[in-house]
Amino acid sequence: MTLRVLLVDDGMSDRIAVSRALAKDPDMKWEVAQVASAEEALTYLSQHSADAMLLDYHLPGMNGVALLQQLAALGLPAIPAVVVLTGSGNERVAVDAMKAGAQDYLVKEAFSPERLRRSLRAAVDTVRMTRELEERRLRAERAEAAARDALVVRDELFSLATHDLKGPLQIMTLNAQVLRRQIPAAVMTPALETRLGHIVRAAHRMGELIDHFLEVTRGQERPLKREPMDLLAMVHGKVRELEATATRHVFVLEAPEGRDFTGNWDAHALERVLENLLGNAVKYSAAGSTVTVRLGVEDDEPQRYVLLYVVDQGIGIPAADLPFVFERFHRGRNVSQDVSGSGVGLASARRMVELHGGTLSVESLENQGSTFIVRLPRGLQVSVFPTTPPPQGAAPAGGPTHSAR
Repeated sequence: MTLRVLLVDDGMSDRIAVSRALAKDPDMKWEVAQVASAEEALTYLSQHSADAMLLDYHLPGMNGVALLQQLAALGLPAIPAVVVLTGSGNERVAVDAMKAGAQDYLVKEAFSPERLRRSLRAAVDTVRMTRELEERRLRAERAEAAARDALVVRDELFSLATHDLKGPLQIMTLNAQVLRRQIPAAVMTPALETRLGHIVRAAHRMGELIDHFLEVTRGQERPLKREPMDLLAMVHGKVRELEATATRHVFVLEAPEGRDFTGNWDAHALERVLENLLGNAVKYSAAGSTVTVRLGVEDDEPQRYVLLYVVDQGIGIPAADLPFVFERFHRGRNVSQDVSGSGVGLASARRMVELHGGTLSVESLENQGSTFIVRLPRGLQVSVFPTTPPPQGAAPAGGPTHSAR
């Protein structure tokens, strides 16, 4: 490796001594350019590059520190590493030189050839490291600016997309409501009335989900709206809706009698969690299979928990994918490409549960099915997310036991 050094010294004997010391460097090849004044150094550096500069402080006309200050003012693209040569007793000169940009200084009467070579190599390494750090900083700033611009574009696209998605939903809702009013009573059967009601409620629900999606992508997620609610009533309603729409599966709701399934929760958030778990159970299990929803109560003090199990007889989750099943955009390797999905539903569901101070876990065996377990504290107020893993396979108190399928 060859490094170019500019030697700035008006003393011929000093220039010869330094050139000889560098020529004998066993570890580095130095290409030495010599000038006798600061003005000549400025001219040279304006036309050539150098890795290092060995600079005598006492020069005719402009001294060494003034030269360093002039170089800084010129704003050259690559100022070399600088080692200043001073006379004995000139510590103040050395300090001024370091402030002006030098990396090291040597006292002429005291340094050895090895000390000279070591000082120059260290100065070059220091400058290179400084330049690399500055380049990394500039790259990081450019990447951050590009990311901010991309986020602005993303938010605009999401706003347009959600606006366009809500248009058809409004049309569906209005038409369903018009049909409910205009269909004669003699024609309007209870089943037809129920199905029209499902359409209206589903359209409203989809509008809420679109709004929630837009809020999350903008980092504007709303805080939970905790209110007393009966989890059993919500689950019962969702199961009935699925029985009317997902007719290819059998749905079973199991809950021990006489138990209390109420708590202070956000009904809309838990509805999204349940819809995701039930939707996955239907999506990843064959027609004719059973989807079981179980409720239980865990009375461990000091906090009482309500447990919700969603059990399917589907394709299951490979053991290698289980640790990552709640990560965004992760899908099991046994999922067919024909099965739609983005891989964000379970991550969102887990976040909703954790915001309640609860846990969402899974037990699964490939080709046998999966059991998703929601564990909700009845009214715990939390400001941080739990960091410990949820208990696996806990059975509801007073309810039926089960194992992963």
